[in-house]
Amino acid sequence: MAKQLITTSELAGTRVLGGKNGKKRIGKVRSFVFHPKKKRCVGFIVKRPDLLWMFRRKDLFVAVSGYEIEDGRIVVSNDPAATNRAACKALGVDWDACVLWVGLPVMTEDGTSLGMVGNVTFNRITGMVDTFDTDSGATANALLGKRTIPADLVKGFRRGMGAALAQVGS
Repeated sequence: MAKQLITTSELAGTRVLGGKNGKKRIGKVRSFVFHPKKKRCVGFIVKRPDLLWMFRRKDLFVAVSGYEIEDGRIVVSNDPAATNRAACKALGVDWDACVLWVGLPVMTEDGTSLGMVGNVTFNRITGMVDTFDTDSGATANALLGKRTIPADLVKGFRRGMGAALAQVGS
């Protein structure tokens, strides 16, 4: 039996296999998808390789309950409810409302910035988030270190908070 807690950095970039017999290469793990209201990872996005190095293929969403780890690789189950829209329906989540936590700004209630969400530790069976690390850049991480924040301290997220990444409107 594999360990229950796993981190996003452990799974990021891992090869994903699938198909009828679980041997076909599907792609690599790109990012992780979290529930819009709960502190729970609902799955991850798989970047599929381009067809003939010319035609981009759609990414694949895999539910947290739709895979197993075998020999250091992720094997997606053959069940239709393990991927894409059927997985969202089985999980009871709206795809457009889900959040990609990694890279979001971490702020206190008074607006003090603690950095960005870095590595998230979650239960690989249920998806419940245990802790996450803040990332403030390579220099700040080397000098000041990283903060590990337990999930029970997270209140939620708010749109429009953090540093402006693009000029919107005039």
